[in-house]
Amino acid sequence: MSSVALRSSDDTRARPAGRRPRGGVFPRGGLFWLRTTLGSAAIVLALALLAHEQPQEPAPRPVPAAVLVAPPPAWQPLADAKPRYAVDAPALKGLAQGFEARRHANGGREDKLVYGVFEADEPYLRLAVFRGPDEAGAPRSFFIDLARRAGEAGLGVIRTARPATAATKLGTLEAAEIVLADGLERPCQAFRLRSEAGLSLHGWHCAAGGQAPDRTEVACLVDRLAVLPSGDDAALNAVFAQAERRRGEGCPPRTSEMKRKSA
Repeated sequence: MSSVALRSSDDTRARPAGRRPRGGVFPRGGLFWLRTTLGSAAIVLALALLAHEQPQEPAPRPVPAAVLVAPPPAWQPLADAKPRYAVDAPALKGLAQGFEARRHANGGREDKLVYGVFEADEPYLRLAVFRGPDEAGAPRSFFIDLARRAGEAGLGVIRTARPATAATKLGTLEAAEIVLADGLERPCQAFRLRSEAGLSLHGWHCAAGGQAPDRTEVACLVDRLAVLPSGDDAALNAVFAQAERRRGEGCPPRTSEMKRKSA
């Protein structure tokens, strides 16, 4: 028994000091999983840092709804305007009369005078007097200008002749025989004029009896155009005062002149 005890004691002394036996606190399997876990955590942390450092794309902003703004109309009606002109002709006396005025964006004013009814078998005159600068984009062709203005009045141009000229107190008049229609067809004389004083005239005159008037008759109507008494436009009064000195003798005197002579 003593010999066995001695060998056990010798084996104990022969083991090196500080050496851990196999299967101690950190076995090989546990150390592997610890390293794997720490490595995975480091990778996840690095990816999170990279994702945090990369700039984020801004969120798309809402697109505002487009607002379509129509340009202001070229013409504005003058509801409270008073007539500035009148045609003093015996043939127009007793006819229904109409008037309207409008202002253009360029500052000009247009007065429309209507005598008679287009559908009636009586004289019919539609005359527009514009005072101001030329309208931008206005057609130069007589026919195109006539068709546009007839369309504004609700009339169609069936046919037209070649325009000719006639002298008036306000300048040279262009006139052409035409046929207008709104279901009913009427032969008329269309005309237009642009004076050096900044006045423009356009319109048409239809005679009774189904016959178109002569352009000299239309020229006489222009010569009978007068400014109504008003003290708010001395320049316009001066234009017509000078025009009266140029009025020809071929037209009958105005109604007002006949009354003064008979008085």
